[in-house]
Amino acid sequence: MTDTILDRLLVTLDVAVDALAVCEVAKGKRLVGQPCSEIEVHYVLAGTMYLSVPGRPAIACGPGSVVLVPPNLARQISADPGPANEVIAFERCLGAENSLLCFDAAENQVGDLRFACGTISANISGSFGLLDTVRHPIAEDLSDEPAVSAALSLMLAEIDRPGLGSRALAGALMKACLLVLLRRHFGRSKHETSLLSTLRDPRLGKAVTAVLDCPSARHSVAALASVAGMSRSAFAREFSQAFAMSPMEFVAKTRLHHAAELLRSTTMPVKVIAANIGFSSRSHFSRAFRDGYGADPSTYRRDSVLQLPAKAPKFVPPARANGAGPAFFAMA
Repeated sequence: MTDTILDRLLVTLDVAVDALAVCEVAKGKRLVGQPCSEIEVHYVLAGTMYLSVPGRPAIACGPGSVVLVPPNLARQISADPGPANEVIAFERCLGAENSLLCFDAAENQVGDLRFACGTISANISGSFGLLDTVRHPIAEDLSDEPAVSAALSLMLAEIDRPGLGSRALAGALMKACLLVLLRRHFGRSKHETSLLSTLRDPRLGKAVTAVLDCPSARHSVAALASVAGMSRSAFAREFSQAFAMSPMEFVAKTRLHHAAELLRSTTMPVKVIAANIGFSSRSHFSRAFRDGYGADPSTYRRDSVLQLPAKAPKFVPPARANGAGPAFFAMA
């Protein structure tokens, strides 16, 4: 039951790539980043990344490792575990054409550590609790996953030579890497989380399945508690603990996700979509959708077809002392 529900929830993961950069860090340097409101995903290309966050021992990640850093965590990244001089990330941030950013923590040389770094947003508060319940970095060695290596290579090449649909392709590839990371992570029993622990209760799983199967139904806390065979108060408490949201918030976000799927894949009128997912008026639906996805339904549908960045990113090499320095770029 747990694996089935997790598989269904992973399908609901909406990921958008907000930035992507390749960073170089030399030994003896420590790249310091301030807390941010977005999720970060790092992919180690060469060397060993030593990632530390407050209150946790450093994580050593070799080539092929993918690391997810939850929001609102200060982090430090170095190429070796020994003492290092701190380098503030934003102080090594250089402006370039098309609003791109360049980063260098290797004094304009090839670093001992090279990694791709992306900031992503998982729309409508993550994958319905899968990411909201993560409080510490997740790191997995995915060097044995050919799909991850291929996805990262394609993503970097696409941003180097952008074209029609570059942002859409980059987002899809980043999502593929993130899904492999989460599948590996949640598949390990030693990584038990409050979400997985709660979903092992088949009663709660029945309620989750009922919402995913028919998001437009007239769900209520009492009705879902009845499906789960639990008291209303116990169901509401355990559900909120597992998903970091109330049952009705889960229902609303499931409906919006279903609406987004219909907007992307059909030409169904917005008014009809609103009615099909349980909204009594188009205006109410539009407001809710805008709050969740940052755009009204019509704009979201149009942008989902075009997926064009406002300013086309391109490869931006920084000044090089020896002609063989690192390359840094970001999608703004």
